[in-house]
Amino acid sequence: MIELKKIDFFSKLNDKELEVIKKYSIYENYSEGDIVYYEADKPEYLFVLLSGSVDLYKTNSKGKQFYVHRVDAIDLLGEVAAFSDVLYPVTAECATKCKILQINYNKTGKFFCDNPHFCKELVKSLYDRILSLVNVIDDSFLKTKERVAKYILREGVNFKDKTYTEISKKLNMTPETLSRVLNEFKKRGFIEIDDSHQIEIIEKEKLENIGDIDRCI
Repeated sequence: MIELKKIDFFSKLNDKELEVIKKYSIYENYSEGDIVYYEADKPEYLFVLLSGSVDLYKTNSKGKQFYVHRVDAIDLLGEVAAFSDVLYPVTAECATKCKILQINYNKTGKFFCDNPHFCKELVKSLYDRILSLVNVIDDSFLKTKERVAKYILREGVNFKDKTYTEISKKLNMTPETLSRVLNEFKKRGFIEIDDSHQIEIIEKEKLENIGDIDRCI
C-alpha cells in the first residue's frame, strides 16, 4: 500500500496524526462503473483517490445526468461535503478501475483542520473544483457546435485514446450528436480526421467563431 507520507495532503502530518488516520481508514478497490457515493448522501468519509479516474455528475428530476468534472489520481474526493458538513452535491462514479482510501472523517477531521499544510492543499483542491465548475457553466451557455469547437481548441486534437462516449459525456451530449458535429466540421473544411481519430485543425479562426458564422448563414 502507498505510504501516506508520500501523498502531499498528508506529508506534513506528524506520526501520531498519521497513526490516527490509519486506524480509521480502509483501502477499497473499485471497478469501472462503481459508485463511490451518490448525490445527496450524508458524508461519512473523506476519500483519497490513489489510482484511476472518477467522474462527478449531477442528476436532474428526469434522471438525466449532467457531467461536472473528472478527478484523476492522486486527489481528494468528497472533501467539500465532509469539511462543510453538507450532503454530497454530486455523484462520484469510477470511470476506470480505482483504488481509494476511505478515511472516517468524524474520527479524524480535527487532525486535518488543525494542520496548516493540509488546509493549504485543501484550498488548492477546492480552487481546482471551482475552475472546473466555471468551465462547465460557461459551456452550458454555448450551443452544441460551439461546445465541440471549444473542446477541440481547449483540450487538444488527439482523440486516439478517447472514445466518443467519453468525450460526449464531458460535453453533456450524446455520442451520436458529437459524431454528427465532427463530421459537419470535416465537411465544412474546418478539421481533418484520420482513421485513428487524430484531428488536424484546418480553420482555427472559423472554429473560434463558429457561433457567429452559423448565425450569418
